[in-house]
Amino acid sequence: MSGGADRIGAIVRTDFLIRFRKVSTLVVFLLISFSAYLWVPDPASGQALLQIEGRRALYNSAAIGMATASIGTILIGLLGFYVVSNAIGRDLRSRCGAVIASTPMKSAEYLAAKALGNAVFLATFVAGYMVVSMAMVLVRGEAPLEPLVFARQYLLLAPPTIVLVATAAVLFESVRWLSGRLGDVLWFFAWAGGMAMPAIALESEHTPSLVRYLDVTGLGFLISRMRETLGTTQVAIGTSSFDPSKGVFVFDGLTLSPDWIAPRLVATVLPLVLLPVALLFFHRFDPARLPSRVRSGSARAGRGWLGGIERLLKPLTRPFSLLRVRSASRGGTSLWSAAREDAYVTLATAPLPATAILVLAVVSLVVPLGALRSVVLPIVFAVVALLVADVPTRERRNGLVATVFAAPRLAPGFVWWKLLSTLIVAALAASVPLVRLAVHDGPAAGSLLVGTLFTCAAAVALGVLSSNPKTFVALFLVFWYAVVNDGGSTPALDFAGFYGSATATVTLVYLALALALLAGAQGFHHLRSRT
Repeated sequence: MSGGADRIGAIVRTDFLIRFRKVSTLVVFLLISFSAYLWVPDPASGQALLQIEGRRALYNSAAIGMATASIGTILIGLLGFYVVSNAIGRDLRSRCGAVIASTPMKSAEYLAAKALGNAVFLATFVAGYMVVSMAMVLVRGEAPLEPLVFARQYLLLAPPTIVLVATAAVLFESVRWLSGRLGDVLWFFAWAGGMAMPAIALESEHTPSLVRYLDVTGLGFLISRMRETLGTTQVAIGTSSFDPSKGVFVFDGLTLSPDWIAPRLVATVLPLVLLPVALLFFHRFDPARLPSRVRSGSARAGRGWLGGIERLLKPLTRPFSLLRVRSASRGGTSLWSAAREDAYVTLATAPLPATAILVLAVVSLVVPLGALRSVVLPIVFAVVALLVADVPTRERRNGLVATVFAAPRLAPGFVWWKLLSTLIVAALAASVPLVRLAVHDGPAAGSLLVGTLFTCAAAVALGVLSSNPKTFVALFLVFWYAVVNDGGSTPALDFAGFYGSATATVTLVYLALALALLAGAQGFHHLRSRT
């Protein structure tokens, strides 16, 4: 038993140190920490973090702690999964997994260690986010900082989410067809669609008590306790305008009543049942059972239903393979020729998304203009994001940097090479909508062009900074989800003109952001190339 504990502890410690030495960790941590600053606006601006029955909550430790903790659990569910869902894949790519598989360590020990490492890492992130949120009490608070009251809000809400994300990441990496881009997308929609279900159910006073035990996000617990202690469920969390004439509400914080002790404990340990399921699918780094995306040759297409679909769709992407061969046979050392060939590789090796682009192009020809903008274009951008996310990181993740940089111009022009490559892919997806919008609505076509550039620039910049495609996937999907749910109500979110609410100023701001991202990526790449 002691030997197993030592082995688990060694893996947890190694994973922790590796992650905190990566630039992607710093990038995500800074983004999450900065979000704490954005969530707590100055009341003098007419915006508030927390409203209860239309009244602004006084900025004390209880109010800011509860509000930021509830937002933090959502962020951990959406972003945290992508940060930690590469623990097994990293061992696979570095060949450390094969070494571990040859040792006496049991598969159950290995998966438990990976889940525990994920949980420790996420808990550290939450703790850092909590400290930054505490600082906001000092900056904008209207009452003294009470660290214990603040920490209690996080302890009541965050642990179940941390355990769920930590174990779900291990499960998704262990199941062959969930370990790639499809799994990333499925997790996003599963979390976004399912996180509020217990909360919605618990708004009723006659909800079966079983629902309490499934409330992993803590939103149901929050709403239920608000109803029990304050007699209301009218709670607005997040930056929003308030009416000063309604006065200020003093919130004393969430407390754990006796009838909620067991549900919160069960909600924390319940996700652990995912580990035995992961054990059933875990490949233990056996080459015959590895995910198809890490094998080569004829086996690369994979097995199972997903591999079958990709094999069926492969003929549709064969023209991209032929174009790549023709482009390579012509030679050429320009960035444009290299980007063109790189784009063909992206499309030829991703049959499912590439086919989706072709289908969406046909649909874009026949749907009404309104549906094209508000329905088809959001789907187009989601598919493009999945396709281009891996482009800036492909060489580094596969150990081909030295080989690629031996080619003329690619080393100093890496950022621009990858930008051109992603723009080619995005142009194939957005060309039909762009032409239709250019004919009927010039400003909308301009927004679409800038939105496409912004998306590709973000993919390249985040890929260069983090060397991990999941960083862009996570952040873009969260942003995309906010844009789609806003439905054009906030012009500043309509980055690609989906809803026609973006002003010329908004379009120019996104153009400036795209250029700033590219400049930052180029600067970082230049510094890294010199070291």
